[in-house]
Amino acid sequence: MFRHLLKKDDQTSLASELEVENFSIKHLDAIIDIEKEANPTPWSKKTFENILNKRSMSFVCLLKTQIIGFCIASEVLDECHLQNISVKKDFRHKGVGRYMFGVLFQRSKLFGIKNTFLEVRESNYGARNFYDKLGFREITKRDDYYKTRNGREAAVILRLTH
Repeated sequence: MFRHLLKKDDQTSLASELEVENFSIKHLDAIIDIEKEANPTPWSKKTFENILNKRSMSFVCLLKTQIIGFCIASEVLDECHLQNISVKKDFRHKGVGRYMFGVLFQRSKLFGIKNTFLEVRESNYGARNFYDKLGFREITKRDDYYKTRNGREAAVILRLTH
């Protein structure tokens, strides 16, 4: 079903060179650097430390030995909750995010997961467009969910049915 996300013959993609490792403490500093670069209100090191052992589906994406992306996700019954996914700035728009979703969906299949949920900032149109192309659909909004520099903004809740 999600094989198209893992294509390695795409000339504009780095997918043929990528490797995946389960998220562990050795990845923490690199993930924090990516998080600070990508998120206007980044998670703290303590937040990552607290979730490290609780996220059975979490992984990092490497190009050679460099961590260029990460995915923090958890399994709850027959659902996947994607808490955080990001790609290092220099590697965006090169197929890395699509590849990571392919890995996440393969892992979801192993767990018998039927739905994947995520929250995204209402103002993050680039991410919302990307998720739409992957098949995610808006199901609701949560007002005042994310902190901003000037207050708070809504989260759009998306679901993908497998």
